[in-house]
Amino acid sequence: MGRKTDGKRKRKKLKLLSERLRAMRGVGGKAMVAFLRRHLQGHIQYYGVSGNGRSVASYIYFAMRYLFKWLNRRSQKRSLNWKTFGAAVQPLLPTVRIVHDLYPVPKWKTQAGSRMV
Repeated sequence: MGRKTDGKRKRKKLKLLSERLRAMRGVGGKAMVAFLRRHLQGHIQYYGVSGNGRSVASYIYFAMRYLFKWLNRRSQKRSLNWKTFGAAVQPLLPTVRIVHDLYPVPKWKTQAGSRMV
């Protein structure tokens, strides 16, 4: 049985994230990236359960899109394109991972490589 984040909840959370990034435009790009990193770490810790990897990955993608949008609206001139943005910001943000394995392998099962598995 898989788990999946509710779509309404995800959209509502993305909207709040967008509003927060919009409000942070005057603070600076480094502060916006640092905030998004902490936000995504918390999201992964809460929603990173077995079977929810695709939903977490889409949340991270849309969060990056919002960061890109609000960083480029800090002045009249477009400061970044998507390719340079990805190269600069991608290493700073957390990656998708499953934190909570809801279906662990029972201890009574044999090790990998055995024909009894």
